[in-house]
Amino acid sequence: MFRKDLSLKEKIAILDKVQLLPLGTSLRKIAEELCVPKSTMTKLIKDEVILRENFNSTQTSNRKRARKAKCPEVDEALSEWFSLITSHGDPVSGPMLKLKAEEIAQKLGNNKFIASNGWLSRWKNRHEIKLKRMHDEKASADASTSNDWKVDRLKVILNEFSPDNIYNADETGLYYRATPDGSLCFKKEVLSDSKKAMESITVLLCVNMTGSDKRKLLVVGKNLKPRCFKNLSINKIPVHYHANKNAWMTSSIFLNWLCEWDKELQAKSRSILLLIDNCAAHPKNVELKNITLQFLSPNTTSLIQPLNMGIIKNLKMRYRMKLVNFILEKIDEKLFDSSATASQISRKINILQAIQFISESWREISCTTIMNCFAYCGFSNLVVPQSEFIEFNEQFLLIQNHNEFENIDENAPCFNNNEDICDVVVENILKKRKLKEEEEEEEDDDDDDTDPPVTTREAKKCIYLLQKFFMQEGNENSPSDKLEACAHFVNQTHTKQLRQRTNTTFCLPSTSK
Repeated sequence: MFRKDLSLKEKIAILDKVQLLPLGTSLRKIAEELCVPKSTMTKLIKDEVILRENFNSTQTSNRKRARKAKCPEVDEALSEWFSLITSHGDPVSGPMLKLKAEEIAQKLGNNKFIASNGWLSRWKNRHEIKLKRMHDEKASADASTSNDWKVDRLKVILNEFSPDNIYNADETGLYYRATPDGSLCFKKEVLSDSKKAMESITVLLCVNMTGSDKRKLLVVGKNLKPRCFKNLSINKIPVHYHANKNAWMTSSIFLNWLCEWDKELQAKSRSILLLIDNCAAHPKNVELKNITLQFLSPNTTSLIQPLNMGIIKNLKMRYRMKLVNFILEKIDEKLFDSSATASQISRKINILQAIQFISESWREISCTTIMNCFAYCGFSNLVVPQSEFIEFNEQFLLIQNHNEFENIDENAPCFNNNEDICDVVVENILKKRKLKEEEEEEEDDDDDDTDPPVTTREAKKCIYLLQKFFMQEGNENSPSDKLEACAHFVNQTHTKQLRQRTNTTFCLPSTSK
């Protein structure tokens, strides 16, 4: 009978068949009936408990040999991260896994780890992971969900809150130095070396249903104290400014913004409803007194979020028109300088100028545009065609490739949906590591602190020293009688041990003649 490697699943299947056989069936007969070598059958029965525990605690039941990962902490953390991300329905690719593995390794202090293709392949095999194509089944479900939301939840909102107290907030990424492709700005004047400048900032917009309260914009940049802010008070600029290395919105920034607004509303004894999406930067368990958070269902924001209906698009179009005019003015100032290209000028635009442009653009958006966008999402009985949302600028339409220029940062990242999850996973691994180290230290301490047993000889010496001490100090009020009892006990124990040792050493077993 030839031998073959059995997977864990196959081993459990064999053990299950053994349980169905009559009691008392010989091992040889079991092996013959199941076509398994007798030695293999013996080992399976011997290790049955361990095999069943492994089968119940792992998903890799088809793997034939359990190979340990070279970096078990990274392996475990990536597996946990993958489970959490896919449970949210987010797509994950191979390159994304490799980048995330290296990011996790760095956070765990392993800077030498490299996620190669071979490592990724072995990791997927260890965890039985297969990357599959996503299907477009969500489109109809999202439309259905958004329609249900409009029919059910939206009616309740409109009954509980007045239009002035219904707000929508959302973030958008902005490439604040981007210039049109292929031209200076207008079709008549062509510039060479025109490139997209991908320096980005994140802008948080918030406005109420009537457009009467356009909240002060919140901007997230990469530098906390840019040079252009020198000699300026951060409270004097026309936006709330924050910074982090990616210029992304984070849960802490958003929460701080929410709490400050909540305090402002408390002072005015005013309560509002804030409509937001459920991205990772928007924490759900927040205790607010005067702000009621209403989270939109996943994958429905493009259908029922007012800011996405044209308000953000209007803001960016106005910003880009200001950027174009700024570049043209600078080119006119240096008309005879051939080096003054649009891309070179745009690269000199600093974050303060971008803040001024975006703040001015926000002020220029009309209440009509805002109300139309809310109405299109079902917040009003008005039927408004979507073409009326955008306040077209005729000058902007003259820009070559204006459609591409308008949507250049449509998919610019403004938050990391998985950053919080990654941090939580790494934190759990670090806690496990610390707990393991503490347990090992305790074991080492126990080994070091373990004293050898006290012999009767040492006990007798101690009693002799105590007797001598009492005689020096005088026997009056000394516990000499108790000490004598202790001495008697130690002497008896010593004599008993001495007899046992003598019998073992000198008494030979009798031999029969």
